[in-house]
Amino acid sequence: MHLHSHPILGPIAGKQISPGLVQFRSIPYATIPQRFARGQLLKALPSEKGSDYYDASEYGPCSIQQSDYIEQDIKWNQFPAQPTRSQSQSEDCLRVTITVPEFQLATRCKIPVLAFIHGGALAIGSGERYYYDPTKLCVDAIHWAKPLIFVSINYRLGNLGFLHSPQAADLVPPNNGLHDQVLGLQWIRSFIEGFGGDPDNVTAIGQSAGAASLAVHNNFPRAESLYLKSMVMGGSSTILSVKSPDQHQADFEKTAASLGITVKGRPARDVAQEVIALPLESFRRIEAHGAFCSESELIPDHDWATMLYAQRSKPNTWLQSQVIGSGTYEGSICYLVENEKARPNKARIFETICEARLKKPRQLLDLWEISTCDSENESLEKIAQAATDAGWYLPAISMCMSSAGSQTESFLLLFDIPNPWPGPMPQGKYASHTWDVVSLFGAYEDQLPDELRPGVIAYRQLVLDYCYGKAPGKPWRHESQSAQLPTTSGVKSLNHEELVARREGKVAAFAQEEKGEDGFDYVWEDVVRYYLDSKHPRIA
Repeated sequence: MHLHSHPILGPIAGKQISPGLVQFRSIPYATIPQRFARGQLLKALPSEKGSDYYDASEYGPCSIQQSDYIEQDIKWNQFPAQPTRSQSQSEDCLRVTITVPEFQLATRCKIPVLAFIHGGALAIGSGERYYYDPTKLCVDAIHWAKPLIFVSINYRLGNLGFLHSPQAADLVPPNNGLHDQVLGLQWIRSFIEGFGGDPDNVTAIGQSAGAASLAVHNNFPRAESLYLKSMVMGGSSTILSVKSPDQHQADFEKTAASLGITVKGRPARDVAQEVIALPLESFRRIEAHGAFCSESELIPDHDWATMLYAQRSKPNTWLQSQVIGSGTYEGSICYLVENEKARPNKARIFETICEARLKKPRQLLDLWEISTCDSENESLEKIAQAATDAGWYLPAISMCMSSAGSQTESFLLLFDIPNPWPGPMPQGKYASHTWDVVSLFGAYEDQLPDELRPGVIAYRQLVLDYCYGKAPGKPWRHESQSAQLPTTSGVKSLNHEELVARREGKVAAFAQEEKGEDGFDYVWEDVVRYYLDSKHPRIA
């Protein structure tokens, strides 16, 4: 146990997790007055009976979610089985875990902060998940004389975080999980200096759904700065479910009915009061509702989840720069979902959809090398690549385009270090979804194949340099595009000619030629996602 005297929060006990590294676990940053209510920022720590310090040496609860959430998440990301790290679940989950160099707690100088918002489709996950363990990253940062403080933010998930009734909005407001994240970031700005962090040099990093959330915070107009820089990794508005208020009301009524509450003919407020009064365990047994609500405070426009909207929106003036990251095989998540469906004739169905919806279908099919001569496994791999290009790469460059004419610089990062673990996907072939942040943090470093180490180390150094103010390559410009490409051998810089000559660049050019400014959205929503969302094997 390590006892630290915080100048505002008072004595806090943390845990020594390695020589020179202390972790303060599950510190509450906000309280929730009532189920579904907006969180309230904490300005002091709860007092603990019989103790003169706050004990942050053990993990506290994360948000309520499925009981087998850890096993499912490992399966869908194709990671090795993790050491046992059980974590309780509760509505009292608005907490941060802070990893700090021990020497920093005894000095007045301030070091950069990396604040992490985890993914999980807004329905599952925790910043304390084993494969998000930042120990290796923090140890390397000290070794390379670039020490930093790492903070993970937990927020409400599923129904507790995103269920909403517009007809009872004072009781069940929209996007609670997003508002929780804002409180977590505000808490960091207020109190991280007492741990040796620089509140004016915070880099926020979001992964998957956390990245989509970060995109909201980057662009929603806000006078006060939440952080200095951001890293949006493997996620955007296009990959998540974004629903209108009417759709949320319908979901609210469906959820209430599934909880055994009579809905028909009753005022929404009465239904909401009954949902609020239910035992907490009831929510674990029902389908998790994880969708942003448009036409709301943080997401004011109904077309927010389009790439065209992303291209036209501008980052906050306080955002100095943003790294927009996309793995070269983010569609691994689509691969694994499609693999479970065992849908036959994949290539034929995909080809028929393209022929029905595109002016030059063969041109796009050839870019992905999709052919009815392929085996089902080959077709699945190629369609998942199509999902990567249309559902992750095109949104990534759309977010880069948003900074044109603004004070914010954007940097494109294409992560291309393959996932080395066995599973349904070919082992060691693809840079899969989530592997970008997991390799960065280093939880599986002791199992990492030697041939990947040079690339992972160079990638980690690039991120640490970014936290310390060094630009990760040249800023992205539409007329002079550029990107950083972490590979197994190191980080390669791509210039405009190299980037547009890649398959992804050709897909972007095809989409614009096909449908102009709406082309990115059309290729994703009306072609690739149309295939992925089709449940009938003969939809075409």
